[in-house]
Amino acid sequence: MNVDRENIISGTVVPLVAIISNPKSTTNAARIDAVRKVVDESPNVVHYELDGIDSIPAALELFARANPAVLIVNGGDGTIGAVLASLLHRNPFTVTPPIAYLPGGKTNMTAADLGFKGRPERVLKKLIALTNAGKLPERLTRKHLIELDMGDGEPLKVGTFFGTAGIVKGIEWCRAHAYNMGLPNGLAHFIAISKLILSAFGFGRDKTLMVSDPMQITVPGSGRLGGQFAVVTVTTLDRLLLRLKPYGDEGKGGLRFSAVEAGSSKVFRAFKGLVTGNYGKMTIDGVHTRRSNEIRIEGSDPVTLDGEIYYPVPGKPITLRGDRTLTFVSLR
Repeated sequence: MNVDRENIISGTVVPLVAIISNPKSTTNAARIDAVRKVVDESPNVVHYELDGIDSIPAALELFARANPAVLIVNGGDGTIGAVLASLLHRNPFTVTPPIAYLPGGKTNMTAADLGFKGRPERVLKKLIALTNAGKLPERLTRKHLIELDMGDGEPLKVGTFFGTAGIVKGIEWCRAHAYNMGLPNGLAHFIAISKLILSAFGFGRDKTLMVSDPMQITVPGSGRLGGQFAVVTVTTLDRLLLRLKPYGDEGKGGLRFSAVEAGSSKVFRAFKGLVTGNYGKMTIDGVHTRRSNEIRIEGSDPVTLDGEIYYPVPGKPITLRGDRTLTFVSLR
């Protein structure tokens, strides 16, 4: 870390920028040297490169002693979720600094929602400039987080996007096929979403990509849904992939819940609602949206939280809560 000694001698308060990097994240595999170069050239920036996710608490404890002005997470959605979990459940900071992201992973949906797009080193330069200019306070926003309890006795998982049914099947197909083609991320995601929609309309080899096993979904205070679903999502983000907003604003709470029942006609109506901007704003047969602080799901389908896939414990409901928040930097 370089130190701005001139400002220290003059009595100026020198803001510290703290960065946690996962060098094994997809984009970081190619761009981490560029990030290191920016760190080496910038005063008052400390950089911790993880040996693995298990070293995140040690990194945060080290940073907590230094009282940074901003905590930057450089990694994919999985790395971001692990850092957020540490901050919620074993936070070493007396005052938690605002959190910013570098898009260092494959999907970077969490980072993109707050405007962190482009090459990680360029985003880092902008964040350092904002911090040194004292302009971070005007860029701050409070965001809800998802806490996922799989009912297995393990620590709660933390993230910003949960999905099941066709969502997980789409992720699995994208990883097995689209990414291996070497396609740009945005194009790979578009192809995967298109394949899911075509499957729902009966095209393609696998016509069950958007048909879940039977499941029960409970939104406390709003009712209970049962049956097979094409897509189920819960998010605290404002925009998802391809800038989609598949949710509504009815109800109160930090979680934006959406479910589309299986069946080509219902998927078509849901897709039409997304295109026209009516999704979540008007009643659409087979589409359910709600805001809440708790969602319970009973079923056998695998689920995803920020790209990590988990498998339900038979007989145990999955519970999602969204009543906790942290402060983030936004470049939007």
